[in-house]
Amino acid sequence: MTNSFKLYQKTAIAIKFSTNISTMLFLLHVILNLCISASHQQQRPRIVSRPSHHVIGKKHANITFDWTFKLLPGRTWIESVEDVAFGLWKAPGYLKTKLMVISKHGKIITRQNYENKISCTFNMSRLQVAFTVHNLSTGDENDYGLHVELGLARNPLKDAVALRLEDPPKIVISLERNTSLRAGDKLVLNCRATGLPPPQVTWARSGRVLRNHTLVVNRVNKRDGGLYLCKAHSTAGEDSMKIFVRVEDGDKPTQATASGATLSQPRHNNHKWISILILAGSTLILASITLTVICYYKRRRLKKGIPYSSQRDSETTAQL
Repeated sequence: MTNSFKLYQKTAIAIKFSTNISTMLFLLHVILNLCISASHQQQRPRIVSRPSHHVIGKKHANITFDWTFKLLPGRTWIESVEDVAFGLWKAPGYLKTKLMVISKHGKIITRQNYENKISCTFNMSRLQVAFTVHNLSTGDENDYGLHVELGLARNPLKDAVALRLEDPPKIVISLERNTSLRAGDKLVLNCRATGLPPPQVTWARSGRVLRNHTLVVNRVNKRDGGLYLCKAHSTAGEDSMKIFVRVEDGDKPTQATASGATLSQPRHNNHKWISILILAGSTLILASITLTVICYYKRRRLKKGIPYSSQRDSETTAQL
């Protein structure tokens, strides 16, 4: 029995060891395949540097798009590249209109009427190309793309970039220039602005920045009154708007709205109006019921032609 148990233990240990070896060999095989795949991927033609997907340019200025790509090891531009084209890009991924083409031998072909609009520089040994769009205007806001043709045996290299022009900040929400409220009320001032690049919006008072976009004071007092400045600024410019806040101590409630936010009023005033409305409604209902009863008996008396008092006397005699 003891020998059988020892044999069983040795067999279990051998099986476990064999399983661990198999698992290690499988993992090693997977790692080697991944390394080989990554190595092949690194050797394939590819774009290694590019402009940002979204580029912001200035009106009347120039903008340049730079690309660098790689070919198969040991291959040159003349051996691998058929042409390099730059132009207007169309989704899902091709050049709708070629504006400039660089041939495999370095000849530049420019689309008609674009001779003064687009230029390029390139380095065939370093596999670098750069296309410049001159004197930007609103009509130049487009999606542009690069297409490197590598022949029928390989897929072309493609890349796209969106060009947009700077737009100065503009505050789009109209705020009340003068806002009045009572001490203890809540003040909410919202400020939003458009522009490209997106502007930063801040609230400031006496030169001190308070908050971004939305300024909230839960319970205002006299010290919160004064001049507030909403400012939107970016690299394209800036815009601003001044708001004057007046805090009153009087009993008369003042309703003010700033950027669509209604300042709260005393609750007891609302209760007073609710009570008046309930009393007026009850009086109106009671008067309607009374008039209905009077009209009913009047129509009944006129229909029989008997005065109301005579009708009552006859009913009393009949009962006796």
